[in-house]
Amino acid sequence: MNLAFCGTHSTGKTTLLNELVNTCEKKLFTITEVARKVITSGYPMGKDANINSYINYINLQLKAEQYAASKQYDILISDRTMLDPLVYALVNQALPRPFIPSYLIEMIEEIWKIQKEYYDLYIFFPIEFDMTSDGTRYEDEKYRMDVEVKTKELLIKNNINYISLTGSLDERVLQMKKIL
Repeated sequence: MNLAFCGTHSTGKTTLLNELVNTCEKKLFTITEVARKVITSGYPMGKDANINSYINYINLQLKAEQYAASKQYDILISDRTMLDPLVYALVNQALPRPFIPSYLIEMIEEIWKIQKEYYDLYIFFPIEFDMTSDGTRYEDEKYRMDVEVKTKELLIKNNINYISLTGSLDERVLQMKKIL
């Protein structure tokens, strides 16, 4: 089973994934922290993402998925997918700078249309907690909400099989264990 976590930044995706790695009895394979890898490579994400940021994200995410496909596991969980750069690019397109060209957004959307078939279920994380300041994420609540709204809009518009995961970390772990 291949599961895709989705939702705006600082909603607990990676926190839950790390908890599942430590507590799940099944053999998990994880794809995690792709956006942070892009940032540590020197490319901005969030509001400041540019063409090179998106291209690097796409490259790392697709390579991670290709590598995962060569491994043996019971369950794959990715804490981000190609839906994420698509959502952020669409939200950022409305910002005055940096400009995100339509052709790039169209390309990301086409890649996601192919990639979404790779995942059996999307797990949507709504905003329930205050944003955690970590020096990496944008701390703009309106921006964060815009990303959440666009994510949910695309899930619905594209008839994606998804569930919303809510509650405390312990409650989310219990919900995930039922899925797993």
